[in-house]
Amino acid sequence: MRTHWALPLVLLALAACGSLATSGSSANGFGVPVAAQASIWFHPLPAISPYPGGPPGTPGSTDFDTLFTGGTWPQATARTSVIGLYAGWVSSGISGAGNQASDQELQSIVTFLNAHNMTLELEAPALQATATCGAGVEGYVPYGQTVHDLTVAYLQRLKAAGAPVGFVKVDEAYFYGTVSNEAQVCHFTVTQIAQALQSYTQLVQTIYPNAQVGDVEPVVNAYTTDPVTAIGQWHDAYKALTGAAFPFFIADMDFSNAAWPTLAKSMEVATHGRGMHYGIIYSGDPADVSDVQWIGKTVARFQAYQGTGGGRPDYVLFQSWNQHPWRALPETDPTTFTGALDAYVAQF
Repeated sequence: MRTHWALPLVLLALAACGSLATSGSSANGFGVPVAAQASIWFHPLPAISPYPGGPPGTPGSTDFDTLFTGGTWPQATARTSVIGLYAGWVSSGISGAGNQASDQELQSIVTFLNAHNMTLELEAPALQATATCGAGVEGYVPYGQTVHDLTVAYLQRLKAAGAPVGFVKVDEAYFYGTVSNEAQVCHFTVTQIAQALQSYTQLVQTIYPNAQVGDVEPVVNAYTTDPVTAIGQWHDAYKALTGAAFPFFIADMDFSNAAWPTLAKSMEVATHGRGMHYGIIYSGDPADVSDVQWIGKTVARFQAYQGTGGGRPDYVLFQSWNQHPWRALPETDPTTFTGALDAYVAQF
């Protein structure tokens, strides 16, 4: 479960229109192609000014810009197909989002992506806060702004820059729409949440017609039943109400649960069984006090799931919304973010 750097607003990651690599792929028994290698999505956090109530120091990677303006990470670059950006960093239309990308920064990223045949992924709030609920809750656009205007603003800015947006992750709309016990959660009905996401998808596709809009939810023990069953029921309800399944689901695991690798594998099987592609987020923890600690946990987690646990995700998303890691480069250093990508590439 995430708390992003622009707390009142869930910031988005931008994602690629990237399709699942098919070289050496095969069917998994559910009609979903399984790639020989998972597609790598890389979503570092830009260095930002500390936000009120946030951790001490400057959250994010201080060399973020260098990744796209002369930094060298050839081994990881060769396997990475998607770069993620947070919407609050992309759009100046998000109130309280902190720092935003300059036109030059955004253009540098787009130029890099196009030069390396990479695409962008967005993680987006799609629920509308009201005068009485949703304020400061992840996944909601604040009251006083609208989902429509905000979405159009950041997508048109990306379109004008030539950004290849292909995947959009709707940020934990089911969990924060009705499940969470936070005081300001609106507790919408499942029908209301599904309709909001359907409208959001239609809006995205007026600007990026080929973008896939999928789901990400926390896999935590906070649902009325076990998380695999609960999230599966939500996905079934969404399909029944809208007539279409999500094209993909990204699992945001609760790594404090010792059983998380088993849950991740069960979630993988259930997701593939519903005809959707499956991804998992690899990260450290918000309380980590150093890059060494954060990266060490990230590496241990992909080894536990895909090594020991036999996980076969379609997408692996290396993402930070935490204070660390401060360094993304050089990739030859195993304690940097690209160093973690190299460790993954070497093993898988």
